[in-house]
Amino acid sequence: MNKTFAEIFAQLLAAKETKTQLTGLTTASKTSIWGQILEVVAWVIFNFQNAANLHLQEIKDMIANQKVFNLRRYRSEALRFQYGFDLITDSDQFKPTYNDNGVDVVATPEQIENSKLIKYTACNRVIDNGRAKIVLKIAPENLDEIFPTPVMTAFAKYIEEVSPAGDHVTIINYLPDVLKFSFKIKYDPMVLQSNGMNILTAQFPVQIAIENFLKNLPFNGELSIQRLEAAILAVDGVEDLQTLQIQSKWIDPALNGYGLYQPVNMSVIPASGRFKIEDFTGLKYEA
Repeated sequence: MNKTFAEIFAQLLAAKETKTQLTGLTTASKTSIWGQILEVVAWVIFNFQNAANLHLQEIKDMIANQKVFNLRRYRSEALRFQYGFDLITDSDQFKPTYNDNGVDVVATPEQIENSKLIKYTACNRVIDNGRAKIVLKIAPENLDEIFPTPVMTAFAKYIEEVSPAGDHVTIINYLPDVLKFSFKIKYDPMVLQSNGMNILTAQFPVQIAIENFLKNLPFNGELSIQRLEAAILAVDGVEDLQTLQIQSKWIDPALNGYGLYQPVNMSVIPASGRFKIEDFTGLKYEA
């Protein structure tokens, strides 16, 4: 409620006009007793309104300064990171300006949006050697890429400044996990050719179905073998399916690259937050 004194006084006058027992109070004199009483009541309401608004703002400030960090908060903090912008001193908010040859320039909305490089993120709490730590996975808009060292250095400093003291945060900036599979597919020769190509469209619908399945997985989402099989079986021209093997490999920091393929028995969550497929040679078609 943010009304002026005049608006409140006008409301009181309008309310008076609705009371038949007050119809005799018609004088417009500024010294009339009833008019002065309404003015006093209007000032009381006006000052109470201002006090209530001030109290509400104080509560908002307290909430803003006492935010509790949880996994959702870490995720939102990662997404709002602005590369090239600094934080306001003693605050977790970014400056609306940047320095250009010693001159502070107000950033445009487009510059601010373009500085938000992190498009995908997921956060988990894990126990490592008896110690709890926060694992924060991040990825750029192009999921086949990773962030370069300067971006990671800036992001690590940002997380250190906004996160609570004592939290151990591990940032994962890995290339996608590689998914490798071997399927035996029974196909309808009236719809598909022996290499899996659709006769009418000249496309490879099983490959497209697998790629779409991975695209539709949420970032850091669990890959279920059963659901992947269902996506393949839903392809026109696929009559039956036998899963021979599914494996995945991911970046191992100790090796400074990918480790060995590991079997996927039922489901798996990618260490990097997403998967990629290097080839489709594991698709074998039988009429």
